[in-house]
Amino acid sequence: MRLRHAGLRTAGWPAAVLLASLFAAVSRGADAPAWPLPLPERFLTSDFMEYRPGRFHAGIDLKTRERPGFPVRACEDGWVARVRTGAGGYGRALYLATPGGRTYVYAHLSRLADRWRSALRRAQAAAGRYAVDLSFPPGRFPVRRGEVLALSGQSGTAGPHLHFEVRGPGQRPRDPLAWGFAVPDTFPPRITRIRAIPASPRTRLAGGTTAVAVGDGRTPLPAALPPLAVRGPVAFTAAVVDQSDIKGHRLEPWRLRVTLDDSLVFAACNDSFAFARQDRMRLEWLVDGKRRERWLWRRPGDDLPGRFGGDWSLDPGVLTPGRHRVRVEATDRAGNRAVTAWELRVGDPAPDSTAAGGWRPDPVTVTVPGGGRGAWRLNPFFVCHGDSCGPPLQQPGWLAPAPVLVRPDRLDRAERRRLAREQGLRPVGVAVRVWCPDWTARDGLAVGPFTLPDADGAALGAYRRDDQGRWRWVDRPRNRDGGWWFTAGGPGRYALLEDGRPPRWGDGPSAGLVGAGPDTVDPAVSPPRWAVVAVSLEDAGAGVDADSLSARWDGRPLVVEPDLPRRRVLVEIPDTTRAGPHVLELRAVDRAGNAATRRYRWRLAR
Repeated sequence: MRLRHAGLRTAGWPAAVLLASLFAAVSRGADAPAWPLPLPERFLTSDFMEYRPGRFHAGIDLKTRERPGFPVRACEDGWVARVRTGAGGYGRALYLATPGGRTYVYAHLSRLADRWRSALRRAQAAAGRYAVDLSFPPGRFPVRRGEVLALSGQSGTAGPHLHFEVRGPGQRPRDPLAWGFAVPDTFPPRITRIRAIPASPRTRLAGGTTAVAVGDGRTPLPAALPPLAVRGPVAFTAAVVDQSDIKGHRLEPWRLRVTLDDSLVFAACNDSFAFARQDRMRLEWLVDGKRRERWLWRRPGDDLPGRFGGDWSLDPGVLTPGRHRVRVEATDRAGNRAVTAWELRVGDPAPDSTAAGGWRPDPVTVTVPGGGRGAWRLNPFFVCHGDSCGPPLQQPGWLAPAPVLVRPDRLDRAERRRLAREQGLRPVGVAVRVWCPDWTARDGLAVGPFTLPDADGAALGAYRRDDQGRWRWVDRPRNRDGGWWFTAGGPGRYALLEDGRPPRWGDGPSAGLVGAGPDTVDPAVSPPRWAVVAVSLEDAGAGVDADSLSARWDGRPLVVEPDLPRRRVLVEIPDTTRAGPHVLELRAVDRAGNAATRRYRWRLAR
């Protein structure tokens, strides 16, 4: 195999890239951990403890020039403690343990180094599946600082990058930017909107009964905002975004602080967290449709580390009548800050004229059409039906009380036809709409029971309609106590549908011809002898069950890699295979139980 030079030229690169390289060289000490990639630029696409649905982002995501294949290096001396593979999540991942107690996690890799890849392949062959999880003792695979562990890739995710974590004792994630992996950053965070939400039916904000906001969610707010007249308990949220480089990827600031009359009433610092408690993040965010904002008060039950304060703006003993000054500060790891402040005029019956052009009505209340006594109004803090209002309910398995309504829905004739034509799905007569302005569920909301006398339970699925009008599988319904139930993962439209269309395999390589594998990138990572073949796999309905994939190469079992974000599987032909004609058989089953099998005749030629 030819060895492609892995070094990188810097001539003609943008000034920001050269600055990043200089920063790395200056900041790197003799005992500092090595940077995990050989690239001089250090662009982040995600940082530590960013919002993810129901969880935190546990590390940083490093750009790899929108392509896979860069050597990934050991940051310190240590040993490979674990390798795992899966169709989603971390994809192909490696865990490097060190004598000092740190663990470095490298995820979305494309190919592991030879020393541990063989152990992984043996385990996959023994299990007969791609997804395995292996642990190794300290003496099995020792490595030295700077040694190549793998090649970067895009396994388990939508695009090429390296997901990188630093974990301390107990496998608690820590912010890599604070543990030897800082990046050059001169860009301050941006506070782009402040919202005030009535926390009781009697609250008045700027003279009205609805939530009000200042800012458009894009432009940084000025340091001084118009005053806001308030009567009754109120809750504030902020839209805050950060970036660290000229690429402008949206990041999460390290710290938020709120002061009332120069006294600290709320703070949140993203330093570390425990996986077992990361569901508390649902208490820290108001997700309102496509908008996502941070609460500027600490809700009961939020026991995440780095959090300080309480429900200051809901407490009449703190937010007393008179004039107060609220100040919000967002800070990133490099010390860049954004600040905005405003005057609260507590007890004023009407807004001051100076506020007329600033705070505008911007409701978060969900209005649900109803009959009889009129519409329902769902606010994160209360529920109103007609003239009667009360507190939200504490749902079983939820972190905080939440206003939730489930109402029957219907799919019209045009929607039914489109479902059958485009996705091969058949409605079975059950559709609901879930309404909720503040989703704090740990595992979702149980919806049911439903009576389905003619439904095929094996092919039945609960689907949710996305913003593009496609129905996506969310859960396998359960039949218990004489009725069908499913779990809803958030507000939206749901329906129980049957999938009668099997997955569809693509044609494979042009003319069935497979050539030689790629050049060597690094001597530690031997490339496959034959080109890795991508075979498309489409399923518009329930979606392919990754664990169902199976293959046979010339009649013998072969493990293939699911690459479902790109709707395909990757077939790595055994290195021992000789040139000439061969037969591959692929099989896949979707979540509804529909199976598809296809045979290919390929010719291998060097």
